[in-house]
Amino acid sequence: MSRGRAVPRSSVLVGVAITACTLFGGLSGAALAQSGSLDWSSQNLNLDNNRFAALDEINAGNVSRLTQRWSYETGATDNIAQATPLVVCGVMYLHSRSTLFALDAVTGEELWTAVLDAGGPGSGPVRGPTFIGGNIYAYRGADLYAIDGTNGTPVESFGDQGVLSVVSNALQQKYPDDFPPNLDPLSIGYRITTPPAHHAGTMYVAAALSEGHIPGGLLIATDPNTGAIKWVFNTIPQGPQDEGWELADPTWGDGKRVGAGIWTQPAIDVELGLLYFNTANPNPPYDGSARPGANLFTNSTIALDLETGALRWHYQSIHHDLWDWDNITGPVLFDVTHNGETIKGVGAAGKNCLLYLWHRETGEPINPMVETLVPTDTNVPGEVVYPTQPIPHNARGVPMTPFCATYLDLDDPELQKQARQMYTPYSTDEHYIVAHGGSSFGSPAFSPRTGLLYVTGKNAGVSLLVKPLGDSLKLGEGGGHQKNFTEIDRIPSYPPTTTLTAYEPATGADAWQQVLPAVTFGASSGSVATAGDLIFQGTEDGGFYAFHAATGEQLFHYQAPRTL
Repeated sequence: MSRGRAVPRSSVLVGVAITACTLFGGLSGAALAQSGSLDWSSQNLNLDNNRFAALDEINAGNVSRLTQRWSYETGATDNIAQATPLVVCGVMYLHSRSTLFALDAVTGEELWTAVLDAGGPGSGPVRGPTFIGGNIYAYRGADLYAIDGTNGTPVESFGDQGVLSVVSNALQQKYPDDFPPNLDPLSIGYRITTPPAHHAGTMYVAAALSEGHIPGGLLIATDPNTGAIKWVFNTIPQGPQDEGWELADPTWGDGKRVGAGIWTQPAIDVELGLLYFNTANPNPPYDGSARPGANLFTNSTIALDLETGALRWHYQSIHHDLWDWDNITGPVLFDVTHNGETIKGVGAAGKNCLLYLWHRETGEPINPMVETLVPTDTNVPGEVVYPTQPIPHNARGVPMTPFCATYLDLDDPELQKQARQMYTPYSTDEHYIVAHGGSSFGSPAFSPRTGLLYVTGKNAGVSLLVKPLGDSLKLGEGGGHQKNFTEIDRIPSYPPTTTLTAYEPATGADAWQQVLPAVTFGASSGSVATAGDLIFQGTEDGGFYAFHAATGEQLFHYQAPRTL
């Protein structure tokens, strides 16, 4: 592992996530450490994943006066577009695909960098590190790195000289007869795509990548000091030795049981002793002919026992996914009072533009989720489309308002003829246009001051022709997504937009929505709520917005040069 050296700078300002964070700065690093200000030590701030900062110095009355304090340029290949910077004791930490940066949070001065180069190549953007007990935990490929937060040197007691082959170790511990000690997890499609969660001496590491044709996503409990593994949960049980096997086994055919990666950080309820996370789609994404059935535990929200990893409850929001509508935002925990009753809930937002809300102790829906008949006609050979899908309803007994478009209203009459309703399977020879935006990676926020839950979404559409694959892909065969279609169209006449929608989680009613610019149909960053009655939201075109948390009124807009 290289450490403590400067990396080349790009000529383009890419530190927009940092710029946004420093808009909150007003004290020196030492003063920040002593002022009672809030440390942001994890991607979603706290165990609830609620992204609520109990700070009100910047509020609805003065947010319009914010100005840029500083910016920082990373290397040309250091993609930080989806990273959430941490701020602990006046130091800002952020993580690109291959480099960990430490900066003075007030001045932007670089304190140190550490290059993560011990293992195989990284893959895709990263979403930031985690700060635990003075150390920074970052990741690249399928490896986890422990770095001393004061000077950027490896924590040599962790793993092998500061690097832990956590996914490889987990597979060998759980399936010793199937995965040899020298296995490279990248060869069978595994990546770490999210920072770990942490509580009471245990770190919870999640592994994806569904498109890598993995034999189930992994939730790995490990010791942050040594890297010793405590337990492993597989999101697609492969045999009787796995938690949930009796439930999942009948929901698959005889082909490979693959997919269900865990893309984003888990949430934790200490009082209940439960850990919550969301899972991705099965693979291939558009041809389910080799996987008849609901395909548990893909597209699900899952609660595990914190101490043992035992399955406590699950809810599958999409059965037998044929649309790549995986749950890739983190779950958010919330407590609200409704009609004199305290509701301890958990919510998850999907790529299908629907918000799902449960009682987090039992997994029972707060309001009805109605299994609803959906289109089942298909010309994909051997495909058996699941006949129903659960649709969240509000307290009035009608479907909740989606946070983005589930059916495209197109200006072109010829294109409109191709538009299909939600849950229409794609065809092998006819272009159907289906809404394909939803919530990607940016987890919802919740404000205990307003009692509202805030969901970032995307209005977008896609049309593709399915290339049947059956069970032909090998474990780890990359491009499971791209290999499953022959043509794809992003619908240029329907430009994407970003949405920010506020919901009352007890009733399922929507309170307000803002529609903002977008550049692509892909991921948008999540929002941040504050005690100043503000919601902050970034957009792909570099927009940084502040809205009144109760009313949705836009109070501030700053235009940065890159995606935020």
